[in-house]
Amino acid sequence: MSSDYGYINARVRGLKSKLLAPEFYNEALNASDFRAFLSTLGQSPYGRDLEEAQSRSQGLKVLDEALARNFYATARSIAGFSDGRAGELIDLMLLRYDLANIKTIARAKHAGRGLEDIQQSLIPAGSLKPAVLENAAAGADMAAVAQALLVSPTPLRSAFARTAANYQTDRDLYKLELELDRAYFKLLLEGLDDAKAPAEFIRYTRREIDATNLRTALKLRSSGSATSDELFISGGKEITRALFDSIVNDRGSSTIQGLGSTSFAAVADAPSMAQAEDVIRNVLNQNARRISADPLDIGVVVNFLRLKETETAKLRLLGRGKFYNVPRDRLAKELGNA
Repeated sequence: MSSDYGYINARVRGLKSKLLAPEFYNEALNASDFRAFLSTLGQSPYGRDLEEAQSRSQGLKVLDEALARNFYATARSIAGFSDGRAGELIDLMLLRYDLANIKTIARAKHAGRGLEDIQQSLIPAGSLKPAVLENAAAGADMAAVAQALLVSPTPLRSAFARTAANYQTDRDLYKLELELDRAYFKLLLEGLDDAKAPAEFIRYTRREIDATNLRTALKLRSSGSATSDELFISGGKEITRALFDSIVNDRGSSTIQGLGSTSFAAVADAPSMAQAEDVIRNVLNQNARRISADPLDIGVVVNFLRLKETETAKLRLLGRGKFYNVPRDRLAKELGNA
């Protein structure tokens, strides 16, 4: 283990070299069916994970298991060769996957979806090991999920226990997710302060809070719901409470007022929520690339993990496209937006 960014980032650049090249996606798009797609994937760095998954499962579950195993091993390897302040920051960075996985399970329970549906969306990489996630996902209801997480190491376990208890009364999934977001960002900002994180990383985190608040405001604007103090998360930089409220209340305009001076200006003219989400994601990706320019700082890890997430999403999309015989042109278009 090392706290030296030169060493850590050299190792991460080695992992980055294993990301799939554009040529792979062209070959995968040309695969005749799902079996041919798996054969193509088997010739990539995912080969060993795919082989192990095929010994236990069938169909799309093979792909989901292989991707989850690979992502978990990659993320935990970074945590494993990092120590000191760098290690603390990486652990904080990986907490986002605990948040994402807990929200995935909560959404599935709310919708009454089964275990197999949940597994296909999990990205194990944080402190929640695949076996713990499996146990939580198998819970009969939100209370059972909370019970499974209470014995886990994630710092989010107490927050979820509280929100799950409230959910039992109000059945408000949106409120549950926002409370988890609020708890996550509070833990993250406090941890970054304690670890004396670089200013660029803190700004990146605050922009993620901005992105979360902007998504919330856009959803409220689309639904016609009124805003409240419970829905805005403090700690951002550009999406202020006043701007948040103005977006929510600006339902009659074809464009969104007030975003022009922010990093998210292009969202103002996005014709749909899906396209607005693409813009928001691209803003965060661009920021991750920018902070990765310093070879002796944490930004290299931030950018790599976002690239790895994108690769996982594309492979899941490709696999499902081939499994359900989606036409190549349509799949290629969807792949470009993944």
